[in-house]
Amino acid sequence: MSKAKRHFERFRILPLWQQSVIVTVVAVIGADTLTLGFYSVFFADRLMLDLVLTAVITIIVAFPITWLFLGQSAELMRLAEELCEVSRTDHLTRLANRREFMVSVGAVLSASKHPEGAGTLLFIDADHFKQINDTYGHGVGDEVLMALGQVIRDSVRQRDVAARIGGEEFAVFLDNAETADALAVAERIRSQAHYIAQAMQLDETGVTVSIGIARHRKGQRLDDVLRAADRSLYVAKKDGRDRIVQDVVLASAA
Repeated sequence: MSKAKRHFERFRILPLWQQSVIVTVVAVIGADTLTLGFYSVFFADRLMLDLVLTAVITIIVAFPITWLFLGQSAELMRLAEELCEVSRTDHLTRLANRREFMVSVGAVLSASKHPEGAGTLLFIDADHFKQINDTYGHGVGDEVLMALGQVIRDSVRQRDVAARIGGEEFAVFLDNAETADALAVAERIRSQAHYIAQAMQLDETGVTVSIGIARHRKGQRLDDVLRAADRSLYVAKKDGRDRIVQDVVLASAA
């Protein structure tokens, strides 16, 4: 980042009134400098009075105009940031959406130089979710998804990428995590999901998740890791749901 850009970023985060004061002061200095250069040659006897008048007029004109335009600029920047956030976030769970997950994790895998791979991926599916929707309605189903999103968010680190990638499916990429660490995180998510039913009084159906785990290997693309995790998830659901299956178990069973 260039020096000018760094100064602009510092200026941008200041309160609006401070930005307006700075711009007005710069305008006054510029106007008085021009007045000083011009009047010192032609009207030296009126120099001090005109310097004061120039400063007063500049303040009266510049400050409200600066306040107006900087305020509009700040609002546009705020809206742009909100739009950017919306484009990357799942509106219901406030986790990343599928597109953001693919872009962020894809970049991590491409940049990784670790010989053992970049990390471990969890593929998470809410069990019998259609039954929850059919029994309690889609509003309650949405609340369950929001609660699952919170459980996932509370179970991962800030540098990990957690996303809702569609319907009742979630994915988590655990950056630079070994399979044992991923199993611990997956178990935390699986066990905490049980408490959602208690909190929401859904004892008739319960809330459980099945989780498939795949370790990234050097040279693998994200699609490859997702397919491996999906295969593990398939086995978890086939074997009775509410369980965790990792890719090494799947490989040994093949």
